[in-house]
Amino acid sequence: MKPAGGVSQRRRPPLFTMSAKANKTLIGLFVLGALALGLGAIVALGSGTLFTPKLRCIMFFPNSVSGLEVGAPVLFRGVPLGTVKGIRILADPEHLKFYIPVVVEILGGRVELSGPGPKRTVETLLQARDTSPADLLRLLIRKGLRAQLVTQSFVTGQLAIALDLMPDTPERLVGKSDLVEIPTVPSMFEKLTKTLEKLPLQELVDRLIGAVTGIEALVNSPQVKRMPAKIDTALTSATTMLEAVKSQVNPLAHMLEITLDAYSGLARNVDRRADGLAAAAISAMGSFDATLKDARGALGNFQKIVNANSPTVTDLNRALSEIARAARSIRELADFLERHPEALIQGKGGARK
Repeated sequence: MKPAGGVSQRRRPPLFTMSAKANKTLIGLFVLGALALGLGAIVALGSGTLFTPKLRCIMFFPNSVSGLEVGAPVLFRGVPLGTVKGIRILADPEHLKFYIPVVVEILGGRVELSGPGPKRTVETLLQARDTSPADLLRLLIRKGLRAQLVTQSFVTGQLAIALDLMPDTPERLVGKSDLVEIPTVPSMFEKLTKTLEKLPLQELVDRLIGAVTGIEALVNSPQVKRMPAKIDTALTSATTMLEAVKSQVNPLAHMLEITLDAYSGLARNVDRRADGLAAAAISAMGSFDATLKDARGALGNFQKIVNANSPTVTDLNRALSEIARAARSIRELADFLERHPEALIQGKGGARK
């Protein structure tokens, strides 16, 4: 069949022809390799957290979170445990209060156990408690777990969220989310701001201005202006006095030296005499010891003499008895002579006829 116009059209051959059919096995291997590479890249980029259990929780901040961004770290006593995933603003239409809900994602299995490793059958706190991450987090909240904004860098002003156990702080919950809520506490900057707000700044400023005014009046007073001249006069007097004292120092030093020499000689004399006195004292002590020995001997002899059974006492008693009888005889004689004085002439027998 020829087309109109008598020009015949020929069928052109294809530019490219397949020399062989595609190998299905090679294509399958290529796809599997690509999937393996993609999975490895995901695991590498995820820092090994792809298969780590995660828990999303929420915390409500009543004040500004300026400086906190999505991706900011969540720290527990300085150790990263998660990241910030969302920041919104929430309003309470009834009381016209505003909150900043911050959603964070906490990685499980980051808190390991202490003690020897070979004796443990579990490696993390979550495994040891044998509970869900949400229940473990609620238990920590009852123990005092609180969230607080902290500064990452004072240069950039970036913030992070710090978690810690603060059992002395109140458990303030908003409760407007299905996620587990971690109570928040004011940051250090907020505490400092509240402390400054309680200070009577205007009164302090007024007192400071009054103090500065008083100092200025004191500095400009005539007494202070005359003070340099008085100080100059006092310094001149002090210089004169020091010169006078200096002139007396040399004689005093000479006299002190003489006194010290005399004292040294006296000390030497005392030492020499002390030696002689010590010898005399030793000799006197020896004599005194001999005297004590003699006194002890005499005392012993006296005790022997005064003993009731000693011969001396017996003889003394006999002599005293005889003396007593003689005294009685003399007394009787005296009585008789007093009655008969003529007996001295006539005798005891009377007058002889």
